[in-house]
Amino acid sequence: MERMKGMLFGSFVGDAFALNVHWVYDTDKLAIEASSQTDYAEPSKSLFHSHKHKGDFTHYGDQSLLLLKSISANKGFDLEIFKTNWLSFMKNYEGYQDHATKESLALLDNRSNTGSSSDELGGFSRCFPLIYYHFDDPKLHQLVEAQTRMTHDDESLIRMSHFITDLILELIIGKSLETAIQLTLEKHPEFDELFKRIQANLGQDTVSFVKDIGQSCTSEYAFPAALYLSIKYQNNFLEALRYNNLCGGDSASRGMLIGALLGLLNGYHEIPPYLVEHLNARDTLESFSEHKRL
Repeated sequence: MERMKGMLFGSFVGDAFALNVHWVYDTDKLAIEASSQTDYAEPSKSLFHSHKHKGDFTHYGDQSLLLLKSISANKGFDLEIFKTNWLSFMKNYEGYQDHATKESLALLDNRSNTGSSSDELGGFSRCFPLIYYHFDDPKLHQLVEAQTRMTHDDESLIRMSHFITDLILELIIGKSLETAIQLTLEKHPEFDELFKRIQANLGQDTVSFVKDIGQSCTSEYAFPAALYLSIKYQNNFLEALRYNNLCGGDSASRGMLIGALLGLLNGYHEIPPYLVEHLNARDTLESFSEHKRL
């Protein structure tokens, strides 16, 4: 479970590492303020995360932690239970509530399990506790889709979620990242052109290329940007997260995917130990990773 634990912790580390720069789009400013970042940092007194502290999560990570606790308490993912937990948590959430959250709060009720039409990557990026717990469940794809649609009911995001889930399943059994991608593309050929573009530009300046792809939250941009960074820095977990921050925009949802993929690819012990130790939710994650009731 060394590599699976790397996926779980990596996703949360990726979110926490981006807390101080999340939704900063000015890459010149980031080059000055974040170029030497190697640990968590206090977020600036901004609109989004001003009440948070280093080692905390953004609203994406907080929802992922909620999912983790829901799975742990129920000994498995149950959509109705998670929906109830999510509604209760987000109605009283003191952190940032994005558009997808506000719209989903208005849509979800006893009859509906689908929320907003948002296609933002964050709707999928919170799902790694689910994949960790249910990776060998034949219904894994259905579970991932259900938790994603609960707040982000968009077909393009769902297609991407199935691609990433299949990629993860290939990595779990020990495939290299390149081999895993090629095998996954055989199941999802609609992403062929995207990966050709990524491969053709691995030698380009990272920040410039990600800005060219798009820095924003929409999965059309955040998904390929996260995969580009994962491939380019696949052997250096910290460097991948550092460059992710320097690229600006929705660095948190990208960071969760990058951290999960590289944590799975390289293993838990390749995550810098201090990044694990400095997570404020470390004990909760550790308990879950041992399948203990929280």
